[in-house]
Amino acid sequence: MIKGLYSAYTSMEAAWRYQEILSDNIANATTVGFKREVAAAQAFPSVLVVQQEPVPAPLPARIQQVIGQVGTGRFLAEFQTDFSAGPWKQTGEELDFALEEGFFVVQSPAGERFYTRDGRFGRDASGTLVTSAGYYVLGSDGQPIVLPTERVTVAEDGTVRAGDMVIGQLMVVDFAPGELRRAGPAYFTAEGLGTPVGRGVHQGYLELSNAQLTEELTTLLAVHRAYQASQTVLATIDATLERAAGELGRFGG
Repeated sequence: MIKGLYSAYTSMEAAWRYQEILSDNIANATTVGFKREVAAAQAFPSVLVVQQEPVPAPLPARIQQVIGQVGTGRFLAEFQTDFSAGPWKQTGEELDFALEEGFFVVQSPAGERFYTRDGRFGRDASGTLVTSAGYYVLGSDGQPIVLPTERVTVAEDGTVRAGDMVIGQLMVVDFAPGELRRAGPAYFTAEGLGTPVGRGVHQGYLELSNAQLTEELTTLLAVHRAYQASQTVLATIDATLERAAGELGRFGG
């Protein structure tokens, strides 16, 4: 009975935390460059159940007979970022970019370096290439890229040109998934500098969120139902224990 309480409680806790993850994914289903979070659930160790004869029984009869195992619930072992590519949208805009692989390297005014797949760039007042959040977009030399007033073109290797003049080259690097830490809906940080990527930049496109609204809502509904089921089990076991305690008290009196 106590094991049932434990299993129901841990299932409710896992479902509650998973609902929070799904809610964040849904909220960012339209965020450019967003990478959804997924939860990896893992079962607690099972308890081995055995049957043993009373001590007066002969020794062979007292040998433990395995009946089976009883689970003790589930918990969310970890949260993982799904780095799979989102769908692309063609915008035709001069400073919209999508990547086949890797991440743009950007820097906040305070000097902190971030990595993103959000390619919604623009010019600030000084003509410097910046993200929609106002972060400087870094070139392959590690410095911000200053654009001319005329229209620029960007090749697949990230080379930025104004006519025949080379302005700079976008820095694009890649990481193993475990090396990145989330720093916002579409931004990440890392300890290392990443591995340079020499191709795959596409001008006039944006990569949308990889969180699909229908899928996330369907999963959220299923998780909510699991939470309600575990809540019902917990309430039922609690009521049964309360009645049992009352009966024991009555007989004890």
